[in-house]
Formats: sequence, structure tokens, C-alpha cells
Amino acid sequence: MEIRAKTLDNGHLFVNVDFVSLLEANGLLRAQDIWKLKDEGVKEVVKERRTGRIFLSSPNGPKTIETYLKRYTRPPLSEKIKDILSLKFFKFDALHEWHAQLAFHRIELPTVIPIAAGKVEGGTFNMTLGITNYKRASEVLKKKEGYGQAERDKLIKRIGLYVGKMHSAGIAHQDLYLVHFFLKGPDMVPHLIDLQRVIKEKKLSDRWRIKDLGELLFSAKPFVTDTEIDTFCKAYSQAADFDLKRHPRLVKAICKKANRIEARHRRKTAQDSY
Repeated sequence: MEIRAKTLDNGHLFVNVDFVSLLEANGLLRAQDIWKLKDEGVKEVVKERRTGRIFLSSPNGPKTIETYLKRYTRPPLSEKIKDILSLKFFKFDALHEWHAQLAFHRIELPTVIPIAAGKVEGGTFNMTLGITNYKRASEVLKKKEGYGQAERDKLIKRIGLYVGKMHSAGIAHQDLYLVHFFLKGPDMVPHLIDLQRVIKEKKLSDRWRIKDLGELLFSAKPFVTDTEIDTFCKAYSQAADFDLKRHPRLVKAICKKANRIEARHRRKTAQDSY
């Protein structure tokens, strides 16, 4: 379902219209007021990107609503130079992630529900509704007991269809590890999170297809069988309108990418153990 958004605070704040009353009830109709909110820190991958949890008062009663606020601050000049030398010219900030979330909802790919995004002096932010009643796909597939083969196949097929539909729309995630798939509700509907690096092309190039599928293969390989990988490939090929079996060189490149990630992961683990 497409998200309807409106602009407030002289163009500094973008709001999902379904949550205007929530923000108004909490006195948060200015970008600066949201930016200054106190939160419970839950994640800080890099200093320039931090996520915190905030409970807002519901406009319809005494209950509270769980939200997550991701703040982006400007990277130091050294990081900008590093990105240029690495040929990384994409601009990733909270507003980029906001537009990515809107794009996913537009093509009916389940993800987090955006509440608001904005820009202030020195940074940008993105506020989303918390996902509840979920399991991580990595935890489900890791278990050898509790889920029958038919249930595993159904889940793997759903993830394949999700990724295939995403790629068919020219969208690449760029951080497509299994841990970023949340399975919501008793039907375990896949929801993909962390869309901050999403890119969109008119037609997805092999570069991004290899990167996404290589990351997913690396993260899923310890938990799935070759037969289950084949189940994923069939579902993916169907939704992406891109038959992987007809592109053996690309499949080889995907496997090579997964192996490179694994080698890098092993080196890092060995260094951290010293």
C-alpha cells in the first residue's frame, strides 16, 4: 500500500499522514523537536549513524507506541575522501532511507512503516514504527527442530519471491544478509529492514544482483541445504523474470562473492580473537 506523505516545518519535516496525530499529540511537528528526543540506544554501527528506541504517547488513550529513530550526522571529510577514492558516489542519509521505504511500500514489499523523516543543521533522521511479533529468518532457518520441511520450503520460497520482486523493480538492497529479514505474525511474512543503502535502477545491473545474492547466500549457507537453495532460486527466477539457470557465469560470480565475504569474515574473526 502506498504511503501518503506531507511536508511540514517549512520543508524540514516529512510525515506519513497516518501519523500526524501521533506526532501532534507528542508536540513533535518540528524537525528539531524530533531530533532532540531522548532515546534508548539500540544500535550504533558507525558514529555517523545511530538508532534509538522511543515510546510515544498514543493520541487515542493511555498506551504507548514503540518507535525507532535513526539519526545520521555528517561524515568527517576523511570518510568522504575515502568514498570518492573507492568510487562510492551514492549519497546515503536518512532522507534516502525514507524514500526507499516509500518505494518498497509502493510496490507492496513489506518493510518497516515510516512515520517521519527530516533534516536539521548537521544531520538527518528517520522515525519508524517498531515491528512487533516477529522472528528473524536467520533464527528460524538455524533451528533443525520445530519447523517441518514443508514449512521451511514455504519460508524459503517467500524470501525468494520477495528478493525476485525487489530486483524486478530495479531495486537492490546492498546489505542483503539473512539477519535483515524479519518474519512477522503466525504466517511468518518476510519484512526486509535497514534500507539505508538501497539503490534503484531502471534495469538492475549484474553488479548489484551479484552483490545482493552473494550476501544472502553467504548468510544462509550454514543453515540451508542445496535442495533448499534450489527452492530459493526457482522462486527468485519466477519473480525476477530472470532465470538463474540460464546465467551460469552470473551464478558462478554469486558463489565467488559469497566465498569472498566468508574469507573476509574469517579473517576478521581471527583478528578479533587476539
